[in-house]
Amino acid sequence: MYLAPKVAALSLLAIVNAIAPVVSDSPTDVTYEATFKKTILGSVAFSSTNGSVLVEVDLSGLPETGGPFLYHIHALPVPANGSCLGTAGHFNPFLGSANATIWDEMELGDLSGKHGEITGTSILTSYIDPYLSLNPDSKSYFGGLSVVVHYHNTTRLACANITEEATSSSSPSANSTTVSSTNGAAYIGAGVAPLVAGAVALII
Repeated sequence: MYLAPKVAALSLLAIVNAIAPVVSDSPTDVTYEATFKKTILGSVAFSSTNGSVLVEVDLSGLPETGGPFLYHIHALPVPANGSCLGTAGHFNPFLGSANATIWDEMELGDLSGKHGEITGTSILTSYIDPYLSLNPDSKSYFGGLSVVVHYHNTTRLACANITEEATSSSSPSANSTTVSSTNGAAYIGAGVAPLVAGAVALII
């Protein structure tokens, strides 16, 4: 009589304490990029370095008010009508928490939560996110989804699809990479949105 409630409690605890694994299975010959051409300009690029994902953020033209700005990988691509609302909530395959402060317990797509918000009108930075994957067979794979930039109040400012770019097999991304950050005027972060089919978290 006591077994079922205990099993249910343990199952709930496992969901609440979901932890994203560190992955290093990204192939060396692929690059993905979300290119912003309206409202703000620039790109968020993803490539492989020693099997991990290198994220390179180069954005400008953000408003002078409304920050610090947030940015995330969202669970759906931008629809044909261009509405950022159609990208659903954050990419969250391991059911991380929007309130977590430890990286592996956070939503996988919460880039600004893990790596810093945009504090000005532009940003040029790069970092390795050890929980993302460019391997289509991985649960942490995010190709074909979208990046959304938010005002600090989580209103969606701009969005772009993450598409695969043509790249050479001898790309330097296969080698060791120096990760750096230049913040003359900014940083990047992300807002939140609705829950979608177990891969998204309700944030906005």
